[in-house]
Amino acid sequence: MTEKANPGTQEVEAQERPVFMVPMSDDDRYIADRMKSQPKTLDDVLFVKEEKYEPGEHRLSLPKEFRKYESRFAFRWINKKKRAVDEAIYKGWVIVNRTLFKELADDKAAEYLFSTSGAVEKGDAILAFMARPKAEAIRRAPGEKSNEFLKSQMAKGEQKLEKGQSGFYKPDDSAEKETEKGGKGLQEGRDF
Repeated sequence: MTEKANPGTQEVEAQERPVFMVPMSDDDRYIADRMKSQPKTLDDVLFVKEEKYEPGEHRLSLPKEFRKYESRFAFRWINKKKRAVDEAIYKGWVIVNRTLFKELADDKAAEYLFSTSGAVEKGDAILAFMARPKAEAIRRAPGEKSNEFLKSQMAKGEQKLEKGQSGFYKPDDSAEKETEKGGKGLQEGRDF
């Protein structure tokens, strides 16, 4: 009855109530984090617009706010799984965050880019970057390795063979050598 008479007491009682911390799993924490960025009311849900993309763009295209950095840095999306993040960091990729891109973090128009963790996330992907020359070297490495292997294989065909060699693979039969030396070889009827 006193609550109806004085509506301010409800706020005071709500503040005095103890807050219980519930232990959460990683998945529950992730879901709670994602719920913070979702619409707060049913009316907000009705006003959510479908995103339209320019031709050649898609959901994981580099946000336009980061395009001014593309001349110095290479960007890529990393899967948010621990193994993928660890491997990317090991190779030299740095996760984009508010501290490194203060200019964007302070800009009110671009603050939507950064999640509560401080990183730029889209679904299960986190944006990472590194110096452009280093990224290009990493991207070229598999092709260069493959080309070296092909060149070495092709060079084998250009070499002259010694007299009596056919150029075909000749298997090395270790069983024959062992029997010639008096060692144990495979004997039909016993070893098969």
